[in-house]
Amino acid sequence: MSIGVGVRIGSVVSTAVVASNDPGSADPVVIVRDTVLNQRKDGGTVLGGESELGAGREFAESWSGFVGRVGDPSGVAGSADTRYRAEDLVATSIRCLLQECEPLPDRGGRDGGAPDIVATYPSRWDSSTAAILRDSLVYAGLERITLVSDAEAVSAWFESEIAALAGTLIGIYHVDDTGAAVTLVRSGVAAGRAFGFAGDGSSPSSRIATALGAFGWMPENLDAVVVTGDGDMAGDKAAMTAIAVSVAEKLSVRCELGPGPEQSAALGAAILAAGFTSTSHQIVPIGLPPSHDVTEVFDNIPRVATATAVAVEPEAAVAVIEPAKRSYARVAIGVSAALVVIALAALAYFLLL
Repeated sequence: MSIGVGVRIGSVVSTAVVASNDPGSADPVVIVRDTVLNQRKDGGTVLGGESELGAGREFAESWSGFVGRVGDPSGVAGSADTRYRAEDLVATSIRCLLQECEPLPDRGGRDGGAPDIVATYPSRWDSSTAAILRDSLVYAGLERITLVSDAEAVSAWFESEIAALAGTLIGIYHVDDTGAAVTLVRSGVAAGRAFGFAGDGSSPSSRIATALGAFGWMPENLDAVVVTGDGDMAGDKAAMTAIAVSVAEKLSVRCELGPGPEQSAALGAAILAAGFTSTSHQIVPIGLPPSHDVTEVFDNIPRVATATAVAVEPEAAVAVIEPAKRSYARVAIGVSAALVVIALAALAYFLLL
């Protein structure tokens, strides 16, 4: 049985996922923490905000807002004005999340050893910025981690969980507090750079059309669009839903508001770590983890016999919205630290069978 670990350090929320997409495996385990890196008085570090770590805990220093500063030579100042390079803070945050995933089995990776780990980085980054983070991971002793863009990870999640065919062309529309970015992913690989938009007044659909036009593609070439978010924008459910509905209606394309919606990349990273590839596509849904609030599909393409032909487990039901009848499914399941430990133990049990 293959097991993968996916990690995403977001600007506000960070996520780790332990999952297997083998048939009969346990549901994925999702760990969510505020992106606040705290240093204890003994020098150790822990990731999380007051809501996760509890009120009254005293730390020597804390850092936040560092993801967008990777590559900035001036570094990021903490609460006690100590400066560290942002990329080192990201690497340390990844290490903290991985420690919370313990204990992991000693096998389940693609080479027969420990589970593989895939971490994502913002799709807007160029290759030199990603290389800076890679150097910090190596320096931190985390050289076995594979890096992929958020968009490529989100595409893997969609192709593994939702898509009916391999080699699809997927538009990833990402929105955060700094603007929006459009990345086109075909057969699991990003088609060139991400297209960034900040305060230009254009609509989401026109931004996607602009990105398509740069490659000579038309909206009808798209198989789907997945809307993701980060920061405060990701928490604005009404605004995120409005974006997805608008894209579905104006481009006549299947549009999905990803889980979280900031968790889609971490889920996709875990799926990639478990060995999924677009070219060897086979739908084996890993299901919705306990921390998913909602997954919604806005399907604006008329279908005769396949309008709801998405095979999912009952607990992972996806709400398909038809043009004439649109409703929004809400799936809210509580998650606790005890469930995380139990689920991790279940994964180890299934591996040892």
